[in-house]
Amino acid sequence: MRINQEIIERYLNDEASEGERFFVERWYASFENKPDGLSDLTEEERAELKNKIKEAIQEQIKHKEKYNPPRWVWAVASMAAVLVIVVGLSFYFLPNDKEKISKIKSDIPISDWAKYENSSAKILKVVLPDGSIVLLQPKTQLSYNQSDRLYRQVNLKGEAFFDVKRDEARPFLIYSGKMTTTVLGTSFNVKAYPTMETFEVSVVTGKVSVKNETEKEIILLPKQQVVLATKTDEMQVNVLPPDKTFYWELSSLQFDDTNMEDVVKSIEHNFNVQIELSPKLQNCRLSGNFDNVHLSTILEVICRSIEAEYVIDGQNISLKGNGCP
Repeated sequence: MRINQEIIERYLNDEASEGERFFVERWYASFENKPDGLSDLTEEERAELKNKIKEAIQEQIKHKEKYNPPRWVWAVASMAAVLVIVVGLSFYFLPNDKEKISKIKSDIPISDWAKYENSSAKILKVVLPDGSIVLLQPKTQLSYNQSDRLYRQVNLKGEAFFDVKRDEARPFLIYSGKMTTTVLGTSFNVKAYPTMETFEVSVVTGKVSVKNETEKEIILLPKQQVVLATKTDEMQVNVLPPDKTFYWELSSLQFDDTNMEDVVKSIEHNFNVQIELSPKLQNCRLSGNFDNVHLSTILEVICRSIEAEYVIDGQNISLKGNGCP
């Protein structure tokens, strides 16, 4: 993200998004050992810059009675002129630069982020440093900011189920293209492959905030789903059938020496998926009690029990193996 004068003004007026606040605060903290760049300015440029910054600060002071920020915010205000200079006067003095940045983009490279990628055809389980659990679908990339103490930030390209550990002091933010999902602690599924025309967020438990590129916000509750059109940036809320369990949800199943054809039918019915069963596995039988578990857990247990392999592509699954005696 490039910090320009518009972002700084929004920050001073307490109108910046979570991503903008994060970058301004991190940027300011790292600025201490950097040169101020004043030597490159003419006297006229310095005067113009100081006057504009002074106006922004005075406007903020007028609202101080309504808003009483911590001391470091005023420190940022007093250093605003220096911050603008550091990023270059080209952002400040060029009137044709109409760049509007409302949040962190998912393709912004940050060196402190840990990266995970599921290049397999199975579901990959990842446990994040804060204890949150993420189930990555195939062809999915996830990165997690390890150094940020203010927020838990994730970049997602693909599809993943999140079971976020609650932490009211550190909101959990997911950036996926034009869509930003914010939670404190809940479980939900995000489907946002870069090539898709629509992105989806489906809530299982808790409450989720979803924003589009223009910062329009929608609050979702359990069994609600928002669909974002990537071309138009429009969002639509759907109510999911309360009597139907989807592949990202939890379910309970029980099998007692059940043949695989019936096992497959039960899984298809409970998780709203389609399973292609290899003819060699039709004679296999399964016993097991699955209590409130994810589809990935059931598939892994089945594969270990009958020495099979599974491949998943969205709602389509194939089970293959050499068969049972």
